[in-house]
Amino acid sequence: MRRLALLTVAIVFLTAIPEAMAQRRFEVGLKTGPSFTDIAQDEDDGGSYHRRIAAAGGGWVRLALAGPLSVQVDALSTPKGTRLELADSDVSQTLMLRYFEAPFLLRLDAPGPEDGGWYVVGGGYFAVRTSAKVQIHLVDSSIESGTRDDASDAIERYDHGWVAGAGYDIGRFIVVEGRYTRGLANVNLIPDSVGFTNRALTFMVGFRY
Repeated sequence: MRRLALLTVAIVFLTAIPEAMAQRRFEVGLKTGPSFTDIAQDEDDGGSYHRRIAAAGGGWVRLALAGPLSVQVDALSTPKGTRLELADSDVSQTLMLRYFEAPFLLRLDAPGPEDGGWYVVGGGYFAVRTSAKVQIHLVDSSIESGTRDDASDAIERYDHGWVAGAGYDIGRFIVVEGRYTRGLANVNLIPDSVGFTNRALTFMVGFRY
């Protein structure tokens, strides 16, 4: 009896998805693009920090609610980190972080064609760090050298924060989007050092159905 009930629920769920997609209520897609990342320090330590550029990408699912409102959940591989230029030297230090990031978003579409137009998104995210490395780059007499070491013990494994962005659906299948992500958790685990949070500006192009 229990197996029959579970089978019935599964059949109802699986048959509801194609119906929702046919009504354009359910959307899935893939997207990728560059992310410009840096950190926000609790206090200025006098360092010369610059944005790091790396690729972000992943997929999403979206379910339409009433009118122009919908909810969207992303599953993304996102970079974080920053590049520090050491004063009076040709040495730079790059903090190279990568996370599995899951934003939970509310989306509002502007009035317009059903298969295109502007929209805005906003919400929160939860992230799990998948990689943490520190890269040292040195230029000495036009000769470049460097090292790359694991930094997992120095960076908090989990992160969370908020997301805000806007995009444009081009026709029925293409989407372009820009979003700003701001972390709320101090991810620096090094004792007696300045705490910092992650932030990123990301632009992506995707295919949706």
